[in-house]
Amino acid sequence: MNRKAESIAKASFVILVVNFSSRILGFLREILIAYFFGAKAIVDSFLVANVLPTTIAGLIGGALTTVFIPVFIEKQEKEGEEAAWEGARSVFGVSLVYLLTMLSISYAVAPFFIKAIAPGFTEERLRLALSMSNIMLPSIVFLGMLGLLTGIFNSYRLFTIPALAGFSYNVCLILFIVLAKDFPLIGLGLGNTMGIITQVMILFLIARKTWSGWGVGFSFSHPMLKKVWRLMIPIFIGTGVGYLNLIVDRIFASLLPEGTISAMNFAVRIKEIPIGLFVLAISQAVYPVTASKLSQGKIEEFKDLFARSLETLWLFIIPSVAGILILSEETVRFLFERGAFTAQATLITAQALFFYALGLFFRASLDLTARVFYSFQDTKTPVKVGIIGLVLNIILNAVLVRPMAHRGLALATSMSSIFMFVVLIEILRRRMRGIGGRTLLKNLIKIVLATSTMSLFVVLFKPLAQSNLGYIALVALGALVYAGAVLVFKPRSAEMILKRALRRLHR
Repeated sequence: MNRKAESIAKASFVILVVNFSSRILGFLREILIAYFFGAKAIVDSFLVANVLPTTIAGLIGGALTTVFIPVFIEKQEKEGEEAAWEGARSVFGVSLVYLLTMLSISYAVAPFFIKAIAPGFTEERLRLALSMSNIMLPSIVFLGMLGLLTGIFNSYRLFTIPALAGFSYNVCLILFIVLAKDFPLIGLGLGNTMGIITQVMILFLIARKTWSGWGVGFSFSHPMLKKVWRLMIPIFIGTGVGYLNLIVDRIFASLLPEGTISAMNFAVRIKEIPIGLFVLAISQAVYPVTASKLSQGKIEEFKDLFARSLETLWLFIIPSVAGILILSEETVRFLFERGAFTAQATLITAQALFFYALGLFFRASLDLTARVFYSFQDTKTPVKVGIIGLVLNIILNAVLVRPMAHRGLALATSMSSIFMFVVLIEILRRRMRGIGGRTLLKNLIKIVLATSTMSLFVVLFKPLAQSNLGYIALVALGALVYAGAVLVFKPRSAEMILKRALRRLHR
């Protein structure tokens, strides 16, 4: 199969559209959780129970996927398709052994782990969390394999199929929530596990039919496997740092009033909308291409691609940040305030969302910047910076949680993201002897000016957002104002998108 099957522009657009549709389903899922269960103990327990399986699976799946793509592409270009697939089979097999081993260990450590990350939970909430954890632990194996399967598709620049497979998770979980709303262990716990299994089976069946080299091997001494695991160790640590951040936040939040963990999770869900739509779309599409250009020694093309990708990301992220900051409470009310989700839950969630949004620009830029280091097959630098960021986050959590409660935890996360991005982009600038900083700054100013125009409009007409219909109208009109301002200020990323669109219309 041709690895150039989807261009960067087409892939980004496809991922954006599919992710947008998937996000709608995802928010329907969150709305149903909020409606049936609210920001209360049951959701707190579900979120705590989910930490162990997602952490363990993320360590292997996230780290392996990240290093697998450039190594697989390099192997293809230097030794051919069969050699690359021979190594891939060993990676799959060894990973499966690891995941099954970790699943067995997880059942033994789960009671102690849950008590450790939720010191503020009552005995009843701890028992509920452990019951949910036991149901969700098998997802460790399937989440790990999902990451590897997605890596294979992305290596061939095939992004649509994994994105579409994501629909199955939300559909399955929504069905379980609705049908078993009176049985949260089944609705939330089993529904979550079955959604992940369904997603993996879809990708597995398509992969078997698509590539003849597909299979599982157990050559523990294969050179490609050794290289993947050698590169993976720093990312393994770095991914662990990310999950440690989550665990630390859960520990501090468990000491706050009941429902705080749930409220902060709902805030994160809203914050992740622009990241899921734009950051993932751009970074997933660009990553295999940057890895390919580096393997071919095309450094200048690589630098230009990174700069243009960063500008395109900012074109969408900056207005999103402004909108969330101005309409944080209105957004939470529009999405969640119904059923068991009360006005008090809206207030707590909106407060957390506001402080999370302060670091959203840097969090979004950080993801794309880190992938540039991975394209260099440098997995150590982002990890070192991430560890310092984790220490900073813990210190800030401890300092800010007492005077600011949940708002302090969100602010600590934002401040650590700001620190990590600033450090990484400076290291990258020095390593690449420039990243077109003046051009980036010039276009950043244009985007900020366009965003300021939109923000002024939204602030003036903010009273409209008190009703659901008014909220939708204000968001739509704000987007139109921003689009008009972009046409006036003409940042480079917008001009590129417009030219590409006009070229397609004239075909």
